[in-house]
Amino acid sequence: MDFLALAVLAASIAFALGYFRWLERPASLYRAVFKTLPVLLLAGYAALSGAPPLLTVALLLGAIGDAFLAYDGKPAFIRGLAAFLLAHLAYVGLFWPALEPELIVTEAWRYAAAWTLVIASSMMLFVLWKPAGTLAPPVAAYALAIIAMALSALAVGGIPLFAGAALFTVSDLALAIQTFLAGPKSPAARKLRPFIWGSYYAAQLILTLSIAGLPFLAS
Repeated sequence: MDFLALAVLAASIAFALGYFRWLERPASLYRAVFKTLPVLLLAGYAALSGAPPLLTVALLLGAIGDAFLAYDGKPAFIRGLAAFLLAHLAYVGLFWPALEPELIVTEAWRYAAAWTLVIASSMMLFVLWKPAGTLAPPVAAYALAIIAMALSALAVGGIPLFAGAALFTVSDLALAIQTFLAGPKSPAARKLRPFIWGSYYAAQLILTLSIAGLPFLAS
């Protein structure tokens, strides 16, 4: 594999680990830059690795969403939500040509995973609907997009690919709990932030490597 691509991948992981130290810092340009760099570098790795262009697009949209969500307030949240919704649609578009829906109903683990995903996401959306207030409809649209992405991953690849999609879903569920139930300044939110960041970056990393990078993860 190209040395430059591996160097970019290593830099992405290093910045992602370093960002844990910025989780409790107030919103600023510096925090936005440090939050954006890990997935932005994953996009660079995907491009250098000759991955499908839609993977690079999905990662770039994720990096844009990270930049928005590095700031506080409703406008930043809505912009971040929109960027990630488009990222999930890019992933769906990437998986679409290789979809094998019959895999979900013929393999027990996929069937159980699909139902677990749908039921858990639906229950969480029901719980969040009232606390989300005017943001409930866009949150619902986002939930449909991430469910579509995760089910598409389930109908395409093996366990690593779905693990990335599932981690993405779990991270977003935790972010929704922090945002709408716990509140961003609560003690629970402080405990959730490392989990949200860690599971989110791990999801993007696993998806990237499953699609673009290391052959033993592609099956």
